Amino acid sequence: MAIERKFVQENQKRVLLKEFLMNESERAGFGGLKIQRTPMGTLITMQIERPGLIIGRGGKRIKELTETIENKFKVENPQIEIEEVGSNIALNAQLMAQKVASALERGWHFRRVGHSTVRRIMDAGARGCQIIISGKLTGARHRTEKFTAGYIKYCGEVAKEVMEEGMAVAITKPGIIGVKVRLMRPDAKLPDEVELLEEKKEEIKKEMTKEAQEREEALEKLEKIDVMDIPNMPSNILEALKKADVKNAREAYEMDVNDLIAIKGIGIKRAEKLKEVLKEVLEKNESEGDKSNE
Repeated sequence: MAIERKFVQENQKRVLLKEFLMNESERAGFGGLKIQRTPMGTLITMQIERPGLIIGRGGKRIKELTETIENKFKVENPQIEIEEVGSNIALNAQLMAQKVASALERGWHFRRVGHSTVRRIMDAGARGCQIIISGKLTGARHRTEKFTAGYIKYCGEVAKEVMEEGMAVAITKPGIIGVKVRLMRPDAKLPDEVELLEEKKEEIKKEMTKEAQEREEALEKLEKIDVMDIPNMPSNILEALKKADVKNAREAYEMDVNDLIAIKGIGIKRAEKLKEVLKEVLEKNESEGDKSNE
């Protein structure tokens, strides 16, 4: 058998097995399924809201399920492990999809169900959730309604990693209504989020403090330069600055280009040239400060 066909058959078997277990554990609250190959056989982990209903008295029901899986689906030595969902029901997408479908079947209005479920999921600590309800909701025509809150990733590798998805079907008198719940768990980490270690934080703070001190020292050196001693500038520009009560190079550096243009005798080109000269002087002072520290 070709390797491609083998993969297709394996995945087909997994889908059929999941559907079978969903139907068998409907009353118990099916929350998800994990299938792992082990040296001893096949480990099937089921997330269940009420484990007692699926285990049965003395483990009778789970033994029957194991035998059915082995005979019907030809799974090698299946071992079913039950994992209780516990208090995190609202953070299980499959369970919440089933609860939405159940509420719709009981006659709840779709908007009431959608908004209340979104609130419940977000109150449980989810970073984001989206509920999609589609079908004959109010009239004869099909329509789709979406209820969204928080962060939602729609595509790409990020969506596969951080988003959980659950689907269910509600059978109502007008027709079948499809329900999809997508949620981002509280511990989901997005690729653009960066965590700084405490040691690194201290190092960064020290570096920032050092840079601020060096800049202040360079500005103090600028303050000691008289406005008439600013290099590479025409004397008429410097006299215009002095008449405008600019005493030193620091005051001129801290002025905006618009403030310099407002001084009589200084145009935009001269103002930009002055800012460039002062910036060069400041950088020179900073580099001299770095050398003296070394």
